Amino acid sequence: MNYQQHPLSAAFPAMSEGDYASLIDSITNIGVQNPITLYEGMVLDGWNRYRAAMELGYDCPHVDLGDVDPRDFVLAQNKARRHVTAAQLAMATASVYQWKPAHREKGHTECDLPAKTNSELAEIAGVHPNTITQAKSVQTNAVPEVQEAVRSGQLGLPKAAEIAKLPRAEQAAAIKQPVRRVFRGKPKKGPRADVIRAELKAAGAKQDATEAQSKLRALEEETQALRGQLEDVQADIAWVGQIMDAGDPLAAALKDAKAQRELARGLQARIDSMMTEISELKRSVKHWQKKAEQPA
Repeated sequence: MNYQQHPLSAAFPAMSEGDYASLIDSITNIGVQNPITLYEGMVLDGWNRYRAAMELGYDCPHVDLGDVDPRDFVLAQNKARRHVTAAQLAMATASVYQWKPAHREKGHTECDLPAKTNSELAEIAGVHPNTITQAKSVQTNAVPEVQEAVRSGQLGLPKAAEIAKLPRAEQAAAIKQPVRRVFRGKPKKGPRADVIRAELKAAGAKQDATEAQSKLRALEEETQALRGQLEDVQADIAWVGQIMDAGDPLAAALKDAKAQRELARGLQARIDSMMTEISELKRSVKHWQKKAEQPA
């Protein structure tokens, strides 16, 4: 029987490609060790195990959820298992407690309790109530692209909440804009304004740090490629040198060796320049990481 993912399970970010590949390897070697949990005929917990098993053609054991609030169950399972950001957890918690069961069984009243306050949701998620307020604003007013960017960890809640205030037609394009450009106008004076400024400053610092790290990785990869080219050139020079030492009168080889030496010098100069740039970027990354880690 084929199952769908339950909406409560889908409230949490998807497993990364690397983690999913590791899960595929594990199930290939030892099968599915922990049964998935079903609720309302859908997969409430163990969605990645289930889809990996289906992809491999393996059996996937399952159990039905017992007399437990499915919202509390899915939060407990995912909070204990996944490394999620405060923004992702706030979004998931707000989404989970907005859900209503499709079919309410007689006598099952856990999901009919009064809605939880922002303070209660914040305590469950372990975040500030303002973070829950931002998460609800994003869920209510933001386009799907913005909501998904928060769930995937690409976008922080302070910036996402400001994007949610824009016209819906402008929101998707604003995801990649600097946070200072997204925030329109100056907040009024007072404690809340200070919180907004601090959150925007932290969000901007995190974005700057992420961009610097991305550029650093690209430079390091290019440097590694240049090192490989340099090694090939040096090997060619050594080969030509061996020919000349053996007394083989190859004028063309001598000319080629000279050209290869010039190329090697150019590559080495490029590598030296990139190493200097990498060092500067590393200092920049540390600077922005410290900025991002400063308390709001």
